[in-house]
Amino acid sequence: MIFILIFVITLASCDGRDRKYKTNVEVLKENKLLETFSQEITFVPNTYTEIKTDTILSNGFEVKLNYHSLENNFVVETLKSKRDSITRVHHKNFEAQLLVLKNNAVINKSLISKKLFYKFENTAFWAKAIMQFIWIDHAASNEKMIYLNTSFCIPNTDTCKDFTLKINDQGIIQIEEINIFSNTI
Repeated sequence: MIFILIFVITLASCDGRDRKYKTNVEVLKENKLLETFSQEITFVPNTYTEIKTDTILSNGFEVKLNYHSLENNFVVETLKSKRDSITRVHHKNFEAQLLVLKNNAVINKSLISKKLFYKFENTAFWAKAIMQFIWIDHAASNEKMIYLNTSFCIPNTDTCKDFTLKINDQGIIQIEEINIFSNTI
């Protein structure tokens, strides 16, 4: 009987009176749960994005591009607000499936992603960069060569790298970095 009485008293004292005058933030901090409840997670873009381009040029080249977001491959940017809430922005990486034809014959079928450009910049840049665009440079293209331009940027910064992909009539790709900020005297 005494044992049951001690057991009832023990259970009655575990009613959370010590938390009665604590704020929710204090209780969450005490249990190391505040960060979990003060986080917001967003995705950019928030849904799958795909842009298909099919271009036939007068020089005999045909270029098909399928530029799309990768659902499980992103760069995470962490932002902290004035009220100590944390927002994690997941910027989805992009890649483009490329198909190049010359006079109706397939000369190149490749995948254009940032892996193709690793030798041009350090790994810290590529860990944060996202492919922004890929487009045909109609003005530079000629009978023997098609030119594609692409740009990689670190989200919410002015840090970008631009490249030209030169594809000859045999389908061989040559990549050159475009130096937009050249020094002129």
